[in-house]
Amino acid sequence: MSAKVEIDYEIVKALQVSAIENSVDFAKQLGVDHQALVGVLGSLATDETIDRGDKALKQKAVKLTAEGLEYLKNGTPEGRVMEAMKSGDMTKDQLKEKVGDAKIVENGLKICLKDKILAINDGVYSCKEEAKAWKDTMYSDLKKIDAQEGKIEDLVDIATKLKARKVAQNLDVSYYRVVKGSNYPTDAVENRSWRIKKIADFNAEKLVEMQKTEKLEDMKPVNLDAKGKKHDGGNLHPLMKLRQQYREIFLEMGFEEMDTSRFVDSSFWNFDTLFVPQKHPARDAQDTFFVTDPASSTNHPEEYVKLTKQVHETGAFGSTGYQYQWSKEETEKNVLRTHTTAISSYTLYQIGQEYQKTGYLKTGAFFSIDRVFRNETMDKTHLCEFHQMEGFVIDYNLSLGNMMALLRSFFERVGVKNLKFKPAYNPYTEPSMEVHTVTESGKIMEVGNSGVFRPEMLRPMGLPEDVTVIAWGLGLERVAMRHYKLGSVHDLFGHEVHLPFIQSAEAPRH
Repeated sequence: MSAKVEIDYEIVKALQVSAIENSVDFAKQLGVDHQALVGVLGSLATDETIDRGDKALKQKAVKLTAEGLEYLKNGTPEGRVMEAMKSGDMTKDQLKEKVGDAKIVENGLKICLKDKILAINDGVYSCKEEAKAWKDTMYSDLKKIDAQEGKIEDLVDIATKLKARKVAQNLDVSYYRVVKGSNYPTDAVENRSWRIKKIADFNAEKLVEMQKTEKLEDMKPVNLDAKGKKHDGGNLHPLMKLRQQYREIFLEMGFEEMDTSRFVDSSFWNFDTLFVPQKHPARDAQDTFFVTDPASSTNHPEEYVKLTKQVHETGAFGSTGYQYQWSKEETEKNVLRTHTTAISSYTLYQIGQEYQKTGYLKTGAFFSIDRVFRNETMDKTHLCEFHQMEGFVIDYNLSLGNMMALLRSFFERVGVKNLKFKPAYNPYTEPSMEVHTVTESGKIMEVGNSGVFRPEMLRPMGLPEDVTVIAWGLGLERVAMRHYKLGSVHDLFGHEVHLPFIQSAEAPRH
């Protein structure tokens, strides 16, 4: 009867009389494995021949462990020791020889001494007076559990009592209550015509053929809302999800993405073109990673280098400069870029050179999101490598008010409101502002930096005098920590990252 076709027949036949209240008990009646029965129930439920409910029900159950089954078959350790002691007083070695299992004797003696039914004197074991009334209650309990004798509540208590002996265990067993389904074959149980399965394996060609022959009713119903199997691999890192979302926001606002495909840059593009003096602390080895191979780069526009040197040393375009001797050797040193503003500088230079050639100024908005590198001490909010988001707008007669309005528009799109602006200093922007927000707890938190690029930076590039460039930037990791409520950036990167977080974290929806 254990064949699948017989199980399905017995289920359908039983439902003619009444519902099957417990699939576990029904499997025992049929003498089949419950899992085999559950498989058949699933097939019949798919065809709506039966209805087993949306979820399995739970019931308590008790079963013997492998050790418990062994004791049931050969006797408990204490039972076997007491059986051997019927031959008279013995040493431990004599008991081991009599029983034939040293481990059983060791365990049995411990229990018998604990129960005070054996005494030991000079290495010889003897039965005490209490041994006459002793009964092997554990063996009786094992038999009850094996035969499922009595109420389940009593069996659960027995298994709990025996838990320390590891011979029985309490379980939560799944079972189903089964009733007739909407396609139950009321008049065709015996002839088994309901066993004819509908077509489940079909493609577009087969659908056309079935439609022509008017046999679409033979097609098995398809649940188009069913979810696919959960995929464990290929999860996108939460930071990359945020990166893509911010990228899309920039594009929606009409920004053009800049090419950021170079991590190594010369100090000329990374510092000097931004009007950062060569003695600035940011250019020290304590803050910047210098590249040793190749250590320098000499391929710079000659006229642009000349104008940049002049602006630094003596000033130009209304500026007095920094009044120091500018070093060509210093400007040629290669570094891992410390900010994506180097990319902005290169882009603005290209715009300026096009203006010089054509007289046409390419106004517009530009952005970049990519990695930058700084030789910083790592702590819970700082890494040596992180992502910087940056945007700038180039046009005629832009003002600080334009920048503040643009910042409010940008940050509102990413869910950051209540912006506050604080005056700040940057070598290459004037005026400069830190951008802050008030958190839900009332704490003021910095979310970015901004400013208007200085003429000392723009005019050597070839840009006209009345052109203004407003710019701002922020760190992507700080945004991620705020969104995911992380206390440390190391919860986002490195060996402390919780993998389930990487799999389940979603980008914010604003």
